[in-house]
Amino acid sequence: MSNLRYLIPYLRRYRWSLLAGLICAAFAASVSALGPYILRLAVDELATGQLVLTSILGYGVMLIIVALADGVFRFIQRMMLAGVSYRIEYDLRTQLFAHYMRLDQAFFSHNHTGDLMARATNDLSAVRQLLGPGLNGTATAVLTFLAAAVLMLMMNVTLALIVMLLMPVTTVVFVLLGKRMRTAFTHVQDQFGVISTRVQEHFSGIRTIKAYAQEDAELVVFAAENERYRELNLRYVLLSGALWPAMTLCLGIVAALVLLVGGRLVVAGELTIGELVQFNAYLGLLTFPMIMLGWMVSLYQQASASMGRLMEVLRYQPAVVNPPDARPLPAPRGELEFRHVGLRYEEPADHATTALFPERRAEWMLRDLSIHVPAGHSLAIVGATGVGKTTLVNLLSRVRDPDEGQVLLDGIDVRTLDLGDLRRAIGYVPQETFLFSVPLRENVAFGVEAAHDAALDARIEHAVTVSRLANDLAQFPDGLDTMVGERGVTLSGGQKQRVSLARAILRNPPVLILDDALSSVDTQTAAQILAGLREVMRGRTTVIIAQRIATVREVDQIVVLHDGQIIEQGNHSALLKLGGQYAAMYRRELLEAELSA
Repeated sequence: MSNLRYLIPYLRRYRWSLLAGLICAAFAASVSALGPYILRLAVDELATGQLVLTSILGYGVMLIIVALADGVFRFIQRMMLAGVSYRIEYDLRTQLFAHYMRLDQAFFSHNHTGDLMARATNDLSAVRQLLGPGLNGTATAVLTFLAAAVLMLMMNVTLALIVMLLMPVTTVVFVLLGKRMRTAFTHVQDQFGVISTRVQEHFSGIRTIKAYAQEDAELVVFAAENERYRELNLRYVLLSGALWPAMTLCLGIVAALVLLVGGRLVVAGELTIGELVQFNAYLGLLTFPMIMLGWMVSLYQQASASMGRLMEVLRYQPAVVNPPDARPLPAPRGELEFRHVGLRYEEPADHATTALFPERRAEWMLRDLSIHVPAGHSLAIVGATGVGKTTLVNLLSRVRDPDEGQVLLDGIDVRTLDLGDLRRAIGYVPQETFLFSVPLRENVAFGVEAAHDAALDARIEHAVTVSRLANDLAQFPDGLDTMVGERGVTLSGGQKQRVSLARAILRNPPVLILDDALSSVDTQTAAQILAGLREVMRGRTTVIIAQRIATVREVDQIVVLHDGQIIEQGNHSALLKLGGQYAAMYRRELLEAELSA
């Protein structure tokens, strides 16, 4: 129940629909209790030998009327309660997706996509099942039990006490099995997330799998995960299946005792045959609700486990949030400053599929870094792979915040700025480009608020020309209107980078970040792109992360990172004269160019 208490605000939101459904359930339970009473009258009249055709027809018509009324009330009940369950599922899914969109990138780095998808599909479905069929069944079972119990007590206290005292035995069985069922179902859902993640990764990496002929090897790994999922499901089914024999046994014992005691009362003249029939009809009326109760307990355990998994996500608070008193940034100039910045390593917690919160290690990745870039100037950051170049520039758009020091834009700490304004001021070209399954034109125009008007088309043409994507348009069947495959699978690595570059150029941001954005293009194309970028970079603050010295030779300032520190700083000529690590990198690049010539 601890997890399901989070549903109370949603239930309160639709309280009037729930109340209407419960009122209909109460009427249905009351009407259904009339059937056994009509049957008793018919049996008693039959026992006297005075039953005539008109009486039979009368009792038959009354039973039909009762059945019709019962059906109408139950139909309205199910419509109201099922409607509430779907509306709550809609609200939860909307809230969950909105929360996903607000979470920082570290969250998605530390959690598997398949598991997050399982929470938004399977777990939400389990909660809806409880609120729909589960709540509907609970209302029917409880109200029918109360109506039958009252009428049984009015008929015969002895028989009623037998039923009332033995029926709760089933509850003991539910309590004993319930906790184990909830734990088992949690493991089932966690493993489903693992399988979903593996399938999603295999689909995304199908080229790599086929290129390395790993189809059979991956089948073996998937079969093992699938077998684990099957075993966990069988364990849950074993516990769930134990409920049905237990309920059948309990109900059988109750029916046998009612028949034994009730038969003796009929013989003693304390009970008529019609009343015994009526009593057994009430007992039969309770059979389905008691069987349904076992199914509802199963739904309850599933929903409780699933709601717990959903709340793990919804309780997670992103490390990067928009400040409540955020400062607007209407006209950014582009002055950048890293002031004594320090960053620690960040690692996921153990069992990241269930523990959603990353852990922060004590070791420093970067420490006491200070860099100033005047507005309209350019900065290049070079260094070995893994030294923290990308992580450093990610501080500008607040992908994460520094553990010490400040990052400033136009002299203002970026943590005090409105996140939307801050990120709109920055055009980012990552090393690994993500493309959506939409036409190429929409991928280039992603994030630009405009339709297919002439002005936007002209800007797209300019961005495509500068990025040299125009060179490849003839290869695409519909040019810019060519549909891009999932994640840009139909494009080469260089083409995807040029799409990303065109996307950033189109936004015309005051700050442009190129994160090794030319790593997947050939040297000649890179030279052409750089020639076009010089015009784009003029008057715009530009930060370049690069492995090739040729791409940073003409920037205003170059910093060399090593072991979390800036070991060299200056322009290209000054760093060559220094004869340090930058000069060594340049000589190595020249030697490689000569050897490949």
